[in-house]
Amino acid sequence: MNKRNIPIALLAFYICASTGTAAAASRKPAPPYQPTDAEKQQIRAKADELAVALKQLAAKKTDAALLADVEVYHKAADWILRYADEEFYAKRYVGDTLAALDRGLARAKELSANKPAWPAQKGRLVRAYRSRVDGSVQPYGLIIPDGYDGRKPVRLDLVLHGRGGTLNEVSFIASHDAKPVAPASLPASSGAARSKDAGKDAGATGADYITLEVFGRVNNAYRWAGETDVFEALASVQQRYKIDAKRIVLRGFSMGGAGAWHLGLHYPDKWAAVEAGAGFTDTKKYTAGRLTDLKPWQETTLHIYDAEDYALNAFNVPWVAYAGEDDPAIRCTIAMREALEREGFKFKPDGLNWLTSDLRTIFLIGPKTPHRWHPASKAASDKFINEVVAKGKQAPKNIRFVTYSARYNQCFWLTVEALEKHYQRAEVDARSENGQHQIVVRTKNIARLMLPRFPEGQTITLDGVRFAWPSQPSSAAAALRFVKQDGVWKLPAGKKNVPLPIQKCSGFQGPIDDAFMEPFLCVRPTGAPNHALANDSAKGRLELFTKEFSKWMRGDVRLKDDAAVTNDDVANHNLILFGDPASNRLIAQITLKLPIRWTKDTITVGGKTFSATDHVLVMIYPNPLNPRRYVVLNSGHTFGEKEFRGTNALLFPRLGDYAVIKLAKTPAGGLSEEVVLAGLFDDKWQLANNAR
Repeated sequence: MNKRNIPIALLAFYICASTGTAAAASRKPAPPYQPTDAEKQQIRAKADELAVALKQLAAKKTDAALLADVEVYHKAADWILRYADEEFYAKRYVGDTLAALDRGLARAKELSANKPAWPAQKGRLVRAYRSRVDGSVQPYGLIIPDGYDGRKPVRLDLVLHGRGGTLNEVSFIASHDAKPVAPASLPASSGAARSKDAGKDAGATGADYITLEVFGRVNNAYRWAGETDVFEALASVQQRYKIDAKRIVLRGFSMGGAGAWHLGLHYPDKWAAVEAGAGFTDTKKYTAGRLTDLKPWQETTLHIYDAEDYALNAFNVPWVAYAGEDDPAIRCTIAMREALEREGFKFKPDGLNWLTSDLRTIFLIGPKTPHRWHPASKAASDKFINEVVAKGKQAPKNIRFVTYSARYNQCFWLTVEALEKHYQRAEVDARSENGQHQIVVRTKNIARLMLPRFPEGQTITLDGVRFAWPSQPSSAAAALRFVKQDGVWKLPAGKKNVPLPIQKCSGFQGPIDDAFMEPFLCVRPTGAPNHALANDSAKGRLELFTKEFSKWMRGDVRLKDDAAVTNDDVANHNLILFGDPASNRLIAQITLKLPIRWTKDTITVGGKTFSATDHVLVMIYPNPLNPRRYVVLNSGHTFGEKEFRGTNALLFPRLGDYAVIKLAKTPAGGLSEEVVLAGLFDDKWQLANNAR
């Protein structure tokens, strides 16, 4: 059957199976190996030995980046022991853990002698960085070509792995550390821990580029802190090796393909080319009818990650899309082509493939191929990417950019600072004309726009309003902010941009889950609460978040008592406050500056009042103590273990920007929670009319 012609309604079955949702449910994984007490003790003994070595290295003020390269081996052993009941997925994980500790001890010895060898190592190796999000050490894999000498910048291929049901730090290290490197012609990997849908190694002996394989904090489809992981790993590599910023390629297959669609379209100016293979691109179609009862704020926030919404951004970057003809995930690849066709681009068939002269994009279909790369398709993809990357990334004269969130706001020389209405389609079409002496920009749903300060004498026409560039003193800003006032664009006068009112903008647009992409600090209450039931809920929510973040995002949350929070903490972290105005002194300091009212007796949100005795308030807001950071009340991630264990397509917000939750004791003595009000603040961070 030619899947190009399958009606959408008949493909629901295929979508469900495309990256493991239905298929995984039908396959019962083998029970994990239960290590013996002797095996655990052997691991603990070596881990303790490495911990001592790490402490000694830290006391010597050893280079922090190199120390992370050692510490990551201890972290791998620590985490697998934490979750020993299920994460020794096979007996070999015992040996792999011991091997990782041996590698860490060897590196510690080299570092202690000031002779670390791995920074100059060629071939496959593991390195690490310390995340700004939570202070955790996170691994990444590298393949350094034999010809790399550090003298000139080289191309980098950043590879996103597929979902690995047996993936953890130990298996990632085992798969990426000192393993043989495959020939250059073999396909890119889709899985760390070598999941069944994996291809072959992305890098190669004799290749002229470095390969970076990110961990992504396991299996979150590179969302939330997993998204941050990609860019932190990339930044670490750019600090350590000479990378040509104009020749960075993004590649992924299966879950990695979903990540490539997401990161490629949300950040189209970061990549010289993108290769997205067999990954999901839409939440509701992918989950095949399972999401039929979404609340309005949940429907709205699907626009954050649904790649199909951002299809137009493929205009700005060369692209390869791929799926096998017999792969259920072909539906997602077809859907992206159809999304581009809705944007006005025309494709024509070339056998099973689809080509267009409107974009630097090809859609490849592997003949009679299931969920893997077809060799001929991979060769065609490599040829296309090699040709476009050889030219290097160039800032285009015409940018066409779409976004639904100020979180994703930049494309080459333009920056969307704020939207008029969040989660609605916002567009910019910017063209350089007349030899770059005139810039013509058309926008939709944009409230603030930053454009570079071009040479004096150049003009810009912004939605029909013509501006002549002001004179350019040496102290002038490199870019100018245009603000829409009463529907008309203005260029504020003066050397400094005028202060702006509070507004949702990049990094400060919510929802609650957005706070955990940047450095955050959880703050527990120490005072006497107003009400025991609400206090139990707040503490339970903190405990649950701490537990789930460790397991599913592979880090420990930073945690302090409210009395111990410093000015530096307020300056440098999103504050995640648990408790109520009586129990948490920081909540008491900010409640009068929030668009809600919270007293001993009541919680009032948008004209609706609830008893504080058996309700708890959850919300995100710019921190009144430091508007450059968020404050969150009584919430970690708004999704949890059920979603992490299911498909990563379900990792979307459940509560928006705020919620009021009704509490009740269960017959068994537990605590039940019911959302009785929730919604999204408007673009001025005020209560909108969508609370339900």
